[in-house]
Parts: sequence; C-alpha cells; structure tokens
Amino acid sequence: MGRDQKSVVAMVGQERKTNKKNGSLGFRSIFMHADGKDLFLMVLGTIGAVGEGLATPLVLYISSRMMNNIGISSNMDGNTFIHNINKNAVAWLYLAGASFGVCFLEGYCWTRTSERQAARMRCRYLKAVLRQDVEYFDLHICHEHLRDHH
Repeated sequence: MGRDQKSVVAMVGQERKTNKKNGSLGFRSIFMHADGKDLFLMVLGTIGAVGEGLATPLVLYISSRMMNNIGISSNMDGNTFIHNINKNAVAWLYLAGASFGVCFLEGYCWTRTSERQAARMRCRYLKAVLRQDVEYFDLHICHEHLRDHH
C-alpha cells in the first residue's frame, strides 16, 4: 500500500471511530478535503459574507439620514439641502460598489473552494474504487444497478 492509500485508510478508520463514539462526524471533518488554498478562499468568502451582511444595515442608515435631511429641509436653505442629499447619494454609490465587491468575493471564493474540494473527493473515491479487486464488483454490485444509472 502506498502512502496515499494508507492516509485514505487511516481517514476512513478515524471516521468510523468517530461515528461509533457519538453517531456523527466532527465539525473538522467538513474540511477534511481542504488544503491551504481552500482555507484561504474560505476565509475570504467569510469576509465577503460578513460584508454582504453589513450592507443592509448600512442602506437603512443612509436612508434614515436622507429622510432626516428631507424632514428638516424647511429649516435650511436650498444649497445646504442639495449638498446633504448629494452626500447621501454619493454614500449610496460607494455602498453599492463595496456591496458588489464583497458579494462577488463571497460567491467566487465559496464556489471555487467547493469545486476544488468536490474534485478532490471524486478523485479519492475513484482511486478507492480502482483499488478494489475485480471480485469485489462480482460480489457487491449487481449489474442491474449499473445499467439503470446511465
């Protein structure tokens, strides 16, 4: 058995022990197939998600500032009113740009890391299937089952 095969066998054995102990896998097993680049992408994606979550309260805050400016517009001259409204409009534009950036960051990073980990899982599964003896398929897999999944 090669080094790669031993690590897969060790992981499967560890998963079985965990399953027997408490009936479920641990939280860290979610990231079993992640490498350093995946962890980096997940951190960036989480930062994007936090930024996306902050966008709605910021929109409400800017909207409330604009409503307050409209509400007290009778007490100020026209130039001050236009200046305050323009400040809020510029704040909305900055927020829209930042929101686009963090939403893109979140979507791209999480999608990319999930694709990378899914490919790694499929590759490990294929390696495990190809390591089986031919007799395994004669005994454990019925041929009707293989034909039905075209």
